[in-house]
Amino acid sequence: MSSACINLSGMTTLLADSDHFTRGLTSQILRGFGAEPCTIVDTGAEAIQLLSHSFFDMCVMEAKLPDLSCVDLIRWIRRQKDNTARFVPILVLSSYTQLRHVSAARDAGANMVARKPISPQVLFDRVTWIGRVARPFVEAGDYIGPDRRFNNRTPPNGAYRRDTDDPAAIDAAGIPEDKTDSNMRVRP
Repeated sequence: MSSACINLSGMTTLLADSDHFTRGLTSQILRGFGAEPCTIVDTGAEAIQLLSHSFFDMCVMEAKLPDLSCVDLIRWIRRQKDNTARFVPILVLSSYTQLRHVSAARDAGANMVARKPISPQVLFDRVTWIGRVARPFVEAGDYIGPDRRFNNRTPPNGAYRRDTDDPAAIDAAGIPEDKTDSNMRVRP
C-alpha cells in the first residue's frame, strides 16, 4: 500500500498569537514539519499590515487577539477584493471550543478551528487536511470564504481511527456502542 507524502518545505505562515509560549510551540512544530520559520505578530493590526503587502501560504491565529477577535480579522482578510490574501487558508486556535465560538470563526471564513493547546499530530492533521481537501471559495450574502459544507465520507484508506468514528458502530440513538479506550485503532 502506498502512502502519500506531504512536503511542507517552503510553506510560509503568518502566526498571529499574543501568547509567547503558544507562539513558540506552534512555530517550532511547523518548522519540525519542514515549513519556513513563521512570521509572528502579536496583534491583529500587525497581521493586517503584513497581509496588506505580503503573501503567506497559511495564516494561523488565536481566536482572541489583544486588539480584535479572529472573527474581525478573518472578515477583513476575506473582504480584500484586490489582494490575494483573501484566499489564504486560515486555521484558528482557540481555548474556547464551544459551538458558538467555533461557528463564529467558521461563519467568518476560517478553514478550520483547533483547540489549544495544540499537539503536533493535531496541527499536522489540520494543515494537511486544509492542503488536501479542495474547497471552493464562496461569496454568498455576507459570507466570503471556503465552502462550509462537508461531505460525510469514509477515510481515504477505508479504516476509521476509532470504532466510535464508524457510523456503523453508532446505534439508532446516536450514541456510540462502546466508549472505552480499547476501541482505538492505530493508523497504518
